[in-house]
Amino acid sequence: MKNKQPKTFKKTHSDRDRAKHKKQEEFTLYGWNACMSAFKKRPESLLRLFFSRNRTTELKAVKAWCMEKKLPFRQLDQESLNKVASGTHHEGVVMVVRPFPCDSVYKLIRGSIPKNGLVVALDGVENPHNQGAILRSCAYFAAKGLIVPNAGTVAGITPSAARMAEGGWESIPIYSSNDLSSSLRDLRERGWYVVGADLSAKKSLSSAKITFPTVLVFGNEQKGLSDRVKRRCNTLVNIPGKGDVQSLNVSVAVGIMLADLDQRRNSDKKHKKTK
Repeated sequence: MKNKQPKTFKKTHSDRDRAKHKKQEEFTLYGWNACMSAFKKRPESLLRLFFSRNRTTELKAVKAWCMEKKLPFRQLDQESLNKVASGTHHEGVVMVVRPFPCDSVYKLIRGSIPKNGLVVALDGVENPHNQGAILRSCAYFAAKGLIVPNAGTVAGITPSAARMAEGGWESIPIYSSNDLSSSLRDLRERGWYVVGADLSAKKSLSSAKITFPTVLVFGNEQKGLSDRVKRRCNTLVNIPGKGDVQSLNVSVAVGIMLADLDQRRNSDKKHKKTK
């Protein structure tokens, strides 16, 4: 009589597909402001909650929601929270949520054109800390969207970027672009004015005549804007400085330019009302 071999189970393609699909439906969000902003604006997206002991009282309303909706929640020690968040900057709270979909930039191109709209586009800016800080500035100045490189995540940004945005992820649509040069061409054809931030530009931000709606384009700090993207811009501008440092961090440059253009569009609104 032959000995029976123990049964082994291999993961099938369908098992792997289900696991991949499940992962795409979940996003690990951490950091106090990022998590609480998500809960206040879309509590139905919450799937699981993890927190430290010193956050227990502050999360009373969130825990009550979890109990009502039969969602798992658990108090964890610091080491366990670090593992769940895959980092140490969680500020005592981690939420697993359903992510916002990251739409293709074609949704922006084909959509209605906001009269005084401001959109930020990133050319090779893939550092999550910079992306998050930029997203935060976009939310502060009520930008209509952020165009990011095709990062391969369902949300368009990473959990680290979402934390750095301090809740900005909840306010600003994220659009992904596989080819920013082509996307900018299409946006120009639709009536958007494209402004590129370029350290070597001859024209300063303050002297440039800019019309709305506007797309502000920023390159990474090492290479700046690519040549293909520069050719798609209506104008290139620099932010003049008088100090010894040659350039600004890209997220700081975004904040300065958004503040300038936000003031311009608000001035345009007041001017039209007084006519």
